[in-house]
Amino acid sequence: MTAIELRSAPGRLEVFSPQTSEGAYRVVIIDNDVNTYEQVIQICMKALGIHYRDALEIAIAVDQNGRAEVFEGSQADAEAVASVIRTIGIEVLVVPAA
Repeated sequence: MTAIELRSAPGRLEVFSPQTSEGAYRVVIIDNDVNTYEQVIQICMKALGIHYRDALEIAIAVDQNGRAEVFEGSQADAEAVASVIRTIGIEVLVVPAA
């Protein structure tokens, strides 16, 4: 998987592969009433290779917005990230980047 960078936009926090291009896919985490902030933080750190503070920002964005786009990259990389996040029961979408 390639390196990632965080970008903030009003109402969402996104993590992007710096080498995205046409054919890129996004990973979207959907909020639920089951997983704790700490669970979301820990799985984002593992799946995205980010630090605690960045993962906390993602957890807050998911909670406040009901979802957060957390990664953009190749379909294979997006599926790999989503697969790790799903291990704790979170609903995750992998969708083509628009």
